Amino acid sequence: MRSLRSLEYQFKTPPYQHQAEALKRVFNSDKGHALFMDPGTGKTKIAVDSAAALQKSGKVKKVLVLCPINALTVWPKELNKHSPVPFSSFIRPETGSVFDKVEGFKEWQDSERDSWLEMPLQVAVFNYESIITRNKKAPIFDALMKWKPDMVILDESQKIKSATAKRSKQTHKICASAKFTLLLTGTPVGKNLLDLYSQLKCIDPQIWGNISWTDFRYKYGIWGGKSGYELLGYRMVDDLEKRYSPFVSSARKEDCLDLPPVTDINVDVRWDPKVFASYERFSLDGMVVHKRHMIFAPIVLTKLLRLQEMTGYVVHDEEGKSVVFNENKLLHTVDLVDNLNEAGEPVIIFARFKSELAELQKVFDTPYVIRGGVSAKQRGRLIDKWIMKGGDKPFIIQIASGEALDGLQKVCSKAIFYSVDYSWINYFQARGRIDRAGQTKPIIFYHMCMSESIDYMVLQALKEKQDLEKLVKDNPALLVVVRDQK
Repeated sequence: MRSLRSLEYQFKTPPYQHQAEALKRVFNSDKGHALFMDPGTGKTKIAVDSAAALQKSGKVKKVLVLCPINALTVWPKELNKHSPVPFSSFIRPETGSVFDKVEGFKEWQDSERDSWLEMPLQVAVFNYESIITRNKKAPIFDALMKWKPDMVILDESQKIKSATAKRSKQTHKICASAKFTLLLTGTPVGKNLLDLYSQLKCIDPQIWGNISWTDFRYKYGIWGGKSGYELLGYRMVDDLEKRYSPFVSSARKEDCLDLPPVTDINVDVRWDPKVFASYERFSLDGMVVHKRHMIFAPIVLTKLLRLQEMTGYVVHDEEGKSVVFNENKLLHTVDLVDNLNEAGEPVIIFARFKSELAELQKVFDTPYVIRGGVSAKQRGRLIDKWIMKGGDKPFIIQIASGEALDGLQKVCSKAIFYSVDYSWINYFQARGRIDRAGQTKPIIFYHMCMSESIDYMVLQALKEKQDLEKLVKDNPALLVVVRDQK
């Protein structure tokens, strides 16, 4: 048992020291708190424990989580893993119209009215974009305001750092009606100290003396340049820090000696239901007609290859023609890169297939691409240019061509594995592009994984250094989709 004030709180999963200390500060806050902690320090666990502890104290029953779209599926898993309090959750559906989503949310609320004793904590998870007003209508925002959450958790709160953005204004309104607000971000200010205004306003506008954004920016910012609107520096920084420091807990990963130096995160991406039906059918029969194309696998290794193609973007039919199969992984990767870029983090993306490399290069409009056939001299030039420009756009690398690339670690500590092949050596070398001498920041590897797909099996085989092709030849049933029954 650990005591938080007079409350006896039993952790479901043991916290690291910095997590336990942060939780005490959160629990002892009146209106809210901010966890400005490095990626990989376990902010989500602290948030789950905070909601559970506040529920046990009688302060919180309804919790709203606003997050980037790629984090929608993360929250139910983290709640299941860390919450000692029974809970019910509603996750914004991937498909359907905005009115369908509102109706589903209302149905969930109705179902919870009779079961709140069994499930004393209710958690609704929506992405920031879903609350924006469009065509003078904001049905999800209206439904959330009517629901009246007791606690609002803002995951990756730098998404609302712009005080004048639509999503920020809507978020301010929701937080103003809640009892408690918790901010989570590893990069609260990016390159601009004034980014603190909009985020901490969600906890309490009185932190800044209830002044407007215009007054704030001129009080603490020094402006000039040709247009007069260029931020040249800051003034009264001591006063700024004095105002926000009581509401903030911070942690640098390198200072948390009990944390591992490298963090791996699986980003679970949901399928479009119709596309998943085709994927599931193919996993059973080795053939399926999709978009009027016959996709056929005469042998188990071809089936393995096609299943992995399907999770990425393009699959090849029986005549070798390319068919766009799944776009969700690409969309979630774009969202994740946007989040990292907003935080000032350069990104490397590893992918296996040529079609994936081409589409990633197109969507990010980046000149930094290394694939088979690119000479050592060309590679060196690309890396030098990328470093010189501070990683201004994603660097896309074919995973089988990731050897002998040095220097990337000078500007980058975050990499995304869009897809991988079956070679442990290729995977190990790819990780070594940033996990090597010269790296000065905490490292995070993101793995984009379609739900209930071959992606997880491939990663597990790499982790255990197993021969995946031999495994599926010995047991072809491994390729059959087994639906999650939860």
